[in-house]
Amino acid sequence: MDYQLEELEGLRRKIKIKVPQNIVSQKIDGAYRELNRQIRMPGFRPGKIPQKILEKQVPLQAMTQMWQDLMQEYYNKALTESGIIPAGPPEIDHSDIEAIDRDKPFTFSVTLDVKPQLKFKNYKGLKFPRTEFKVTDAEVDTEIRKQLEPFGTMEIMPDDYEIQYGDFVSMDFEGTHNGELLEGGTAKGYEVRVGQKKMIAGFEEQLVGHKKGDPFDVKVQLPVDWNKKMRRISMPIPGKDGEDLPDMATFRVHVKQVRKLNLPELTDEFVQAQGEDSVESFRRKIKTGLQAQKEHLEEMHIKQDIFDYLVKEHDVEAPASLVDQEVGFMIDGMKFQIQQSGMSLEDSGFDEERAKEEWRERAVYNTKGYVILDGIAKQEKLNVKQSDLEAEYQRLAEQTGKTMEEVRKTLMSNQEHLNQTTSRLLGQKALNFIYSQCEFEYLSEEEARKRIAERKQEEEKK
Repeated sequence: MDYQLEELEGLRRKIKIKVPQNIVSQKIDGAYRELNRQIRMPGFRPGKIPQKILEKQVPLQAMTQMWQDLMQEYYNKALTESGIIPAGPPEIDHSDIEAIDRDKPFTFSVTLDVKPQLKFKNYKGLKFPRTEFKVTDAEVDTEIRKQLEPFGTMEIMPDDYEIQYGDFVSMDFEGTHNGELLEGGTAKGYEVRVGQKKMIAGFEEQLVGHKKGDPFDVKVQLPVDWNKKMRRISMPIPGKDGEDLPDMATFRVHVKQVRKLNLPELTDEFVQAQGEDSVESFRRKIKTGLQAQKEHLEEMHIKQDIFDYLVKEHDVEAPASLVDQEVGFMIDGMKFQIQQSGMSLEDSGFDEERAKEEWRERAVYNTKGYVILDGIAKQEKLNVKQSDLEAEYQRLAEQTGKTMEEVRKTLMSNQEHLNQTTSRLLGQKALNFIYSQCEFEYLSEEEARKRIAERKQEEEKK
């Protein structure tokens, strides 16, 4: 195996690979024999077309699959002999294909990032506070109301009715900023349910107490990036906390109609029609579900704390190719969210180039954590099983509305996406392993709130 390894800056490496002339000739002859069996040409029997004629019809440079297979084969051999473990997808320079000669060796180069060598600090027995949540009767009542809503009936309220939380309001509004009309701040017959927080923060709360027909003003603080193309995108942008003075907008509002949702009475007969035994068992089921949700969210918060701890405690360089890959997946995720909302990318104002720039810092942070988790997974001999992939196919199918088979085919046809999915599942396994080894200090909700308040005070002092 003839190759040369060059160390570039940081984790970048370049491998120059030479394929022997006899192998090149064998591969070319084999590719043309296969082509001879596949095509039909007038005047020649199947499989009997002279190779020189085939080479005129299909030149060497056009044998794309053959060259890809050859380069992949020798790239893999170079990795095996050199012991290099790539961190991400390689960049293959195959420009020499244009000057290929069957009677000469074929050379090509591959540039890639290697995985950093890590010395792990202790990640077993980490100590974290864990809140013991209790579900209140009020929380159960709120959840029951949500579950009863699909069975409710709408009632149009009279003109003298004062808007309350939960009401459905149809309104016209016109927004201004510094006396000028606000771009995208005007609407006719806009529908909103008060309290769902679908509008600019503070807008819906100021509808409460008003009546149909009487114009009034709503004053709100505009989002930090309201005057930039990405203002409609909800994902937070790193490094933009409190840098500018807040911009205030005034919306002139005219309520056209108010509707109230009347819920059915919760009785044994009602819940039995929905497959439950009694109101009491229904309430128990709701309470159990809420308890599980709270515990799951607490687990997610602790795992984020573990992730942050690992990044903070390990001095690791983020491979550039993986950072680029992470930025790409972040952008794909945002596009998916926009499409799922029913909004077009154009109407959303999403600026992909700006996103690449602004989200890169977060992508670097995430990538560092992924590299650490990957290393821990290998150290603990964790691996992704076929059952893990099947469960992920099912999750993605439910999320996207596709079948499992469609999701499987999509991932299998894109090696980069499949590798990223497998890497993410392995990282989750490593995180679950570390979580299972943690020691927890259990706190009541009141103690946890007090601890958080003290931490915020300390951070503000710094």
